[in-house]
Amino acid sequence: MQTTVSREGPTRIRMTVEVAPDEIKPAADRAFKQLAKQVKIPGFRPGKAPRSLLEARLGKDEVKEMIVREAVPQFYAQAVVGEDIDPVAPPQIEVTSFEVDEPLIFEAIVEVRPEIDLPDINGLKVTRPPFAATDEDVQNQLERLADRFASLETVERPATEGDFVLIDIKGYWNDEEIDNATANDMLYEAGSGRIVPELDAEVLGKKAGDILKFNAELPPTFGSTWGGREVTFQVLVKEVRQKNTPALDDEFAKTASEFETLGELKADLADKITRIKRSGADAEVRSRMLDVLVNAVPVAAPDAMVDEEVAYRLHRLSDQLRGAGVSLDDYLTSAEATEQEIEADIRKQAERSVSAQLILEEIARREELTVEEAELDEEIGRLAEASGENGPELRKRLEQAGRVGVVAGDILRRKALDLVVEKADIKEENADAE
Repeated sequence: MQTTVSREGPTRIRMTVEVAPDEIKPAADRAFKQLAKQVKIPGFRPGKAPRSLLEARLGKDEVKEMIVREAVPQFYAQAVVGEDIDPVAPPQIEVTSFEVDEPLIFEAIVEVRPEIDLPDINGLKVTRPPFAATDEDVQNQLERLADRFASLETVERPATEGDFVLIDIKGYWNDEEIDNATANDMLYEAGSGRIVPELDAEVLGKKAGDILKFNAELPPTFGSTWGGREVTFQVLVKEVRQKNTPALDDEFAKTASEFETLGELKADLADKITRIKRSGADAEVRSRMLDVLVNAVPVAAPDAMVDEEVAYRLHRLSDQLRGAGVSLDDYLTSAEATEQEIEADIRKQAERSVSAQLILEEIARREELTVEEAELDEEIGRLAEASGENGPELRKRLEQAGRVGVVAGDILRRKALDLVVEKADIKEENADAE
């Protein structure tokens, strides 16, 4: 077998493969055995008909096609291994010359990873967002905690912003009642804007017993049937309830936590907030480092890999919309974009994601990083725990689907990014000002 390789672009290789007749013979024999089992010829048992009769019965073209189907995958695989080519997608193959008992010549267009010229990964510069808890962070968390211990008190006065009103609400168009715009005994927070803005404007200043009637346009979240349509609302205000929030003092600290003083509670909240923000800051450092790599290293992302990533992202978006009960039309309306614009944006994201993946894989190759079996078991265990599955069963399913390598690839890329971050020159944001 002779193979000629030429590069037709950063991610495309053309292979011309010529296979001699004697090399084709085993594949041709296998093809004829299969044909003999499939074709019934009078006077011969299945699989025993001679080759000459099979050729006469089936015709030359069908025999050639059968041999080609049997031979080409075998010799393509041998050529790929022999030329040390790593395809990222199935090839485009064209047989340019073949006759029975003559050489087989075919061409394969193969999409491959691009050659990547990596920079020195030592001391790449990146900044880390501040992560220390501020007084404002602690105060906001205290107020949220106090809100959980708030009580509602019925009051005999008009509703103000922040009050809760107990209402019966009915939305209708002409004489048709709209189910998801109608409810009895709804506890609604005045000023929250939960249903339509007009409801807040109408409720504020009203007291128990008032009846309101107004028109409003329903938002896209009401679905394609009602979203964007102007409907009529009728509201009965049944009660006005004032929210009473406890004072932020030592007594509150004893009630809301295991601490005796407000100072101790604040210190604990500051510590927890700092740890959470530190985790977020570390994640942001990794994200920024990926941006540094992608911006510094030009990569021609293979079309096949980008197409696969686009398909995955579109499928995930579709699942998310379906889970939220939102149609694609409603989503496009809320995003103020066309389907083509959304797909173009997703393709841009996919190209960047594939570029980052290829760069990290090249770093892993250059640094000779590997994935140990124990690391693979740990990762599969983590995935199983997150999805509520049994670890060994998930591993078996991944092996059957040929997806264990995908998990190993995720680990390898993560280790490559860990290494780059470890070697980076990380500066804290606003360090000079502090």
